[in-house]
Amino acid sequence: MKKLLFTIFFLSCFFLVAKKASAQTFSFSPATAAKKIGEEFIVTVSINVGTSKTQGADLKFTFDDDVLEITEVEKGGFFPKGGYNIQGGSAYLSYGNDQALVTGTGSGVFAKLTLKGKSGGAAKLAVVCTTQTTDSNIWDESTNDVIVCGSIDAPDYTITEDDGGAEATPAVTAAKTPTPTPLVSGITLPTVFGFGVGTALTVLGLTLLF
Repeated sequence: MKKLLFTIFFLSCFFLVAKKASAQTFSFSPATAAKKIGEEFIVTVSINVGTSKTQGADLKFTFDDDVLEITEVEKGGFFPKGGYNIQGGSAYLSYGNDQALVTGTGSGVFAKLTLKGKSGGAAKLAVVCTTQTTDSNIWDESTNDVIVCGSIDAPDYTITEDDGGAEATPAVTAAKTPTPTPLVSGITLPTVFGFGVGTALTVLGLTLLF
């Protein structure tokens, strides 16, 4: 009896771990960091869709734009098309495949963010992820949002003053401002697949989001 109970417990743990490992989610690297005012650093956003055939994905997060700014957004290699929009302390990235029936599986780089500290303080990227279709989503080939919100660990950064304890003096250079790219630039939107639905809803309701 004890052997049977142990076997059941072991199998339960195995399936729970396997399920968590294959969760459709986003991750950030580095997840934590301490940077100085005026210092730029790169954050890699990865996507993992497991074996799900995925048409596209959206990532929305908020941040304290008094402490942190996004100076550049670079599309990763997992999806070929898409764009982003940054307004104040809210960022929205949307990338996907440019043809119907073309799907992606596994994991890869969704985007790379170049961040810069503006003032001392906590600078957490708070991912907005619910059951709604206007926030963070991962779309499978059947228009289902398969993202597992609970598997996303939001990154937490700290911006500090320089070693002397005084605020860093900004360099006299032109400020870099990211140039937003169209959310669906160059994408042929499928009408019956997940990415098409997610992106279409995003474009129609973009002004409501911000």
